[in-house]
Amino acid sequence: MIRLAALSAALGGLLLAGCAGGGLGLPADGVQTVSDAADSLVPHRTSGSENAKTAIGATDALGSFVREISADQRALTSRQGARPVTSVRRSTVERGGKRILSSSELTMQPGAAIATYCQSSAGYAVNGIPSLDESFGWQSGAYSGGTRSADGRGLAVWSARASGAVVQGAIGGFRITRGSSGSCPMNTPAFLLKGGVSANAFEIPIGMAFHGGELFNLSVSNAKFANGDTLVVTTSNRQPVEIRGAITRGRTQVATFRTNGAGYGTLTITSTGAQYVIADWIVVGT
Repeated sequence: MIRLAALSAALGGLLLAGCAGGGLGLPADGVQTVSDAADSLVPHRTSGSENAKTAIGATDALGSFVREISADQRALTSRQGARPVTSVRRSTVERGGKRILSSSELTMQPGAAIATYCQSSAGYAVNGIPSLDESFGWQSGAYSGGTRSADGRGLAVWSARASGAVVQGAIGGFRITRGSSGSCPMNTPAFLLKGGVSANAFEIPIGMAFHGGELFNLSVSNAKFANGDTLVVTTSNRQPVEIRGAITRGRTQVATFRTNGAGYGTLTITSTGAQYVIADWIVVGT
């Protein structure tokens, strides 16, 4: 398991910090501009814009892993149970005029009943969030200890302790480069995200269940971020599937989000009511 302290050191040039920039100097959303002005009058109160940034980062931390494992599960399903030793995928996804760039690698070691795997990815939303004057990306994965079980009738369960960092930077400043490849455990990430100015490391214990290529259950308990935030995610029992997440700092709720089983939904900032669009598990705009 990669601990937060070790991971922070491994990120090299990134400055490990929960927040970067922000405050009244940012061209924030209209509802957040008023909130930021009010917050600045109260000592130690985090601004609405900073709450939005940390919430977007936490949502993308989860989403970056879920979207890549979902794609891996669809690929395995389409191959009728074949288990590739190593697969590498580079993708450009456009959702409503917003582009998401990512590169990922899955290394799987088949077992009699349970396969073990390592996974690594890096990516970012190309357009960033102009209202926050910020771009958000990730460098993350399950570098060791991931497992996948399948019953031969379409049911597959993936579990891991995902780790990595969500990264903030200037819009247009990110790029993805190749790291290492082909090993499990991964001593270094398969892909690296360059151009960030701050990062927030995380560990997310996660379980995902699929029938065929469709996600029907997602659970996260006590995911931890270096800036002190935590994340809990549950799935409703009703149909269609609804994923619910809550991001907290101590006893304070920072934000909540809801998506469907394909990762489309809304992130809501608790302090301001500002909402952001989630597409393919990644926050892509307002």
